[in-house]
Amino acid sequence: MRPLLLVIVLSLILVRASAAQESGMTFLRIGVDAAASAMGDARVAATSNAFATYWNPAGLAAAESGLAVSHRLWVGGVRVYDVAARLPSGQRGAWGLAVTATDSGDLEAREKPGEPAGTFKAQFLSVGASYSRMVGPLRAGITAKYLRERIYEANASGYAFDAGLQLDLPRRLVTFGATLRNIGKMSRLQYQPTELPQTLAAGAALHPFRIVASQDGASLLDLELTVEVSVITPGSVTRMHTGVGVTILDLATVRVGHISNDELRTLTFGLGLYWEQLIFDYAYIPFAIGFEGPGHVLSLSYAW
Repeated sequence: MRPLLLVIVLSLILVRASAAQESGMTFLRIGVDAAASAMGDARVAATSNAFATYWNPAGLAAAESGLAVSHRLWVGGVRVYDVAARLPSGQRGAWGLAVTATDSGDLEAREKPGEPAGTFKAQFLSVGASYSRMVGPLRAGITAKYLRERIYEANASGYAFDAGLQLDLPRRLVTFGATLRNIGKMSRLQYQPTELPQTLAAGAALHPFRIVASQDGASLLDLELTVEVSVITPGSVTRMHTGVGVTILDLATVRVGHISNDELRTLTFGLGLYWEQLIFDYAYIPFAIGFEGPGHVLSLSYAW
């Protein structure tokens, strides 16, 4: 089977997108961590941990130093593994490092419908470094990524850049964010270069309701609302992302999200648990009818 056809087959397995939405390196469109996945991928303004290397590198300047890992079980048994770290650079800056690896397992190749033509594997890799800087209420960040894909016996590599901004209003009740992701180029996968899923996203994160203990100022209840609009090319696919999270006693967060114009996902759900500097997040993603089973995302992060 031609490698170009394998790229199309894998894209269909991962997202069953319409013809206008098909592109390679599809894993770059799948959110990396459980907290974001449970909030409908509305994270461009809210991201403030090591996973900001993916969502918006500007968020690294507001994050605590830490290490985070994530495991995603996606459509067709595709597994994705992520490791991210945030390191300080002075009082107003931060570095970020991230690695994402995808393993499809054995996928069934078909020359024609109903005629199996054996199996093949696909692996994708992204290695990135980020830098973020804070200037007053404004944060800016940039990420440079090395990309590599291997489908059947064909290999290709390339690069991409992400850039983002975040702006806090007084008391950080509202944060605005914007990012441009996956601007770069891939080498030829035997016949033609893989087209990267370039994404422009902008949104806001709000904390409209909080209950704080009168004695020690501890948070008893915190409501977070996130809303975001993203546009993915090729195809100019526009999506609306919304999320609601309720944190109780700084011990647990219950999350629900919604994604519009996505043939794979609509509603998302999740839970976060906190123990000192250790955070465990889980996301449950019921895929649309026609896809086998739900998706699961597990994330573990440690901040210091």
